[in-house]
Amino acid sequence: MKAILTLLCLVVLTTNSIKAQEIAETPLDTLTRAVSNLIDDNIKSKRLKITGYLQPQYQYCDSAGAPSYAGGDFTNGSSPYYSRFMMRRGRFKFNYVHENVEYLCNIDATEKGLNMRETFVRVTDKWTQSGIFSITMGLLQDQFGFELTQSSSVRETPERARFNQILFPTERDLGVFGSMVLPKSSKFYGLKVDVAMMNGAAGVAPEFDSNKDFTGRIQYSKTSKDEKIQFAIAGSGYYGGYRIGTVKDFRINKAANGDYVYKTSIDSSHYNRIAKRIYYGADAQFTIDWPIGITTIRAEYIQGEQPGTSNVSTSRSLANLPTVPIYHRNFNAGYVYYIQNIGNSRFQVTLKYDWYDANTLIKGTQVGKSGTNTTAADLRFDTFVFGTTYRVNTNVKLMLFYDVVKNEKSSLKGYTGDAKDNVFTCRLQFKF
Repeated sequence: MKAILTLLCLVVLTTNSIKAQEIAETPLDTLTRAVSNLIDDNIKSKRLKITGYLQPQYQYCDSAGAPSYAGGDFTNGSSPYYSRFMMRRGRFKFNYVHENVEYLCNIDATEKGLNMRETFVRVTDKWTQSGIFSITMGLLQDQFGFELTQSSSVRETPERARFNQILFPTERDLGVFGSMVLPKSSKFYGLKVDVAMMNGAAGVAPEFDSNKDFTGRIQYSKTSKDEKIQFAIAGSGYYGGYRIGTVKDFRINKAANGDYVYKTSIDSSHYNRIAKRIYYGADAQFTIDWPIGITTIRAEYIQGEQPGTSNVSTSRSLANLPTVPIYHRNFNAGYVYYIQNIGNSRFQVTLKYDWYDANTLIKGTQVGKSGTNTTAADLRFDTFVFGTTYRVNTNVKLMLFYDVVKNEKSSLKGYTGDAKDNVFTCRLQFKF
């Protein structure tokens, strides 16, 4: 009995001793534990970054109801208008990086609703010291040309060129993307290669056939030792298309009378074949920092074959299975930028010219002639853009731009002369 009582006393004394030690924790111990928790929380919080930008703007067009690539047509159902306030873009980007894995979700919130933009998982290799290779799966920008992949928050003009909006609606696609960027230690530093396999459903849209599209871009850039001069050259290619389904498709051929007419190229036994999208392009830019300010000259040229409908509003790359006849068009397009910072001031002046010749096999007044089956979707458009950007601070900038749009004269109603579709844009951008 005495042994049991002795053992119980020892247990009680030991327990009280432990509690006394816990209670007797020094202020230094408490501070150390708190700092350790803060450091752990800070490391985790640094992995997540929330960024974005808002682009509220006012626009005025020459005529009510005019079709436009300066933010969309100036019509809303049966009520066309000349002017509008709109939220052109409202981007909220959530980016989480841990070790060699990056997760990104980008949402566009405007008066038109919520829309999905870049949303992907990217894994960068760990077996090379600089992380040369990466693979991305999800929704990402099409890897073609410079302007297409340039963020709208830093682009020097309000909108991309007309041809980019027609060939690559929303500039994104679902697929798998691979990239190689050589490190500074390489003698080929400046070389970057991007390749991708995508659904080919233009825009942010689900796949509607099993056909896949392939695209790639190779770029080489160089900067002088004093970082005053920079240049870059690149080439891009796109090969893909979509199933035509049960509709017929047409190609343009020269008729005996010298006109161009669309004639069917298939019969019922060839339904469900692929309407090809094939593009080739090259781009280059040169930048110099000198006493008058930073000057940039940028240019891009592209040509290829684009399938679309006869309607100008649906001559863009399709996001679903066609239900009306498809027309194959050979096109060429391009742009030239001149960008000038005014000394060390906050002003920047930009001049831009872009063109899109939707059908290089037919010209001018032949478009719209009886028997040709041609529409406004076959016209050439030239756009002259000029304006200025004022950087209020690092997070805010004001853009004032005017787009002069010229169409070739044709036999089509509304396009026998130059249509009134010039647009003035006043945009305020908030970036965070």
